[in-house]
Amino acid sequence: MTKTSSSLEFERIYTMLSDLTISLPIQLMTRERIKQIEKDAADDTTLAALEKELGKNLKAVKGPEDHIQMGQTYEAYAEAVFYSEMKRRGFGLKRTQGTGDHGAKRPDFTYTFLNGKPLYFEVKALEIVDPITRHPAIAEEGLEKAADLAERARKPGVHFSAQELWGHLLTASPNERIDTAISKIKNNVKVGQIRFGPTILVVDMGRLSGIAQGTSGLLPVFFHDGPPAESCVTGELWQIALGQRGERIFALPEFDGASNLSGHQAEPGILWQFPELVGIMFILNRWSEPTELLTIYNRSWDKRPLQNPCGLSEHEIEKILHDVSDALNNERNETV
Repeated sequence: MTKTSSSLEFERIYTMLSDLTISLPIQLMTRERIKQIEKDAADDTTLAALEKELGKNLKAVKGPEDHIQMGQTYEAYAEAVFYSEMKRRGFGLKRTQGTGDHGAKRPDFTYTFLNGKPLYFEVKALEIVDPITRHPAIAEEGLEKAADLAERARKPGVHFSAQELWGHLLTASPNERIDTAISKIKNNVKVGQIRFGPTILVVDMGRLSGIAQGTSGLLPVFFHDGPPAESCVTGELWQIALGQRGERIFALPEFDGASNLSGHQAEPGILWQFPELVGIMFILNRWSEPTELLTIYNRSWDKRPLQNPCGLSEHEIEKILHDVSDALNNERNETV
């Protein structure tokens, strides 16, 4: 039986949706990245297994209303992209032995340092807010815009249609975005996975990205010196990782002179709720820009709950995270 390639399945889905409706998970995936995954999988057994899983999920998408299957496809895609990105940066990963076995609780990937000691990576891809109702709503809006564009295209001239895709609610404040992300991460973490051994939690923010802050998002607060206003702004990635309940959040004002005060954080950060984590790495995938890996290292992490003790020194962990990350901070706000 001939294997259908992931790229062909993706083209089938993309063509099916084109000029009809829209899906955020499919929009976040790129044919170029999928083709690269297929190419690299030819001589990489781990990536081949990831690509096979991606292809299986793509094949399961039969119609424009298959939002659950599209979401599962993006999750498989996120794992393959993370693995590929780590390999591109010189960090070869392996599937953690026993992952997928019945009843087994293991982090997704293992990186073995020079001394033979492992560091584990567990990947989570966050879903949009209220996916059950909002995925169909986004698709319906896409259908309406496609119909409107087709009608206007009958007349002379150049016609455009745009749809704003946003994982959070458009009305969400910065503190609401932060609390939502924390809740979604918390609900996805399985304690047995992160206590198997020293683990970095990897969070793909593609479907739930906040405002674009870049590497500044790893800071507790930073000075924004461009449009629409100059102001001190809270780093949302820092707050997701290390924010405290009750902290005041500073928003980007709509214009110079407007207030930068948002609400107060309600959820404690992930590294407070799961102190056994070595750190948290955020994957920022954007349509036409390179993938970014932004990391916060929890130097004071709690080693006691681990099933398999950590053999890596603090210096070795920091070196790994420094070398693989586009930006690195720690719980003391000591950026490297």
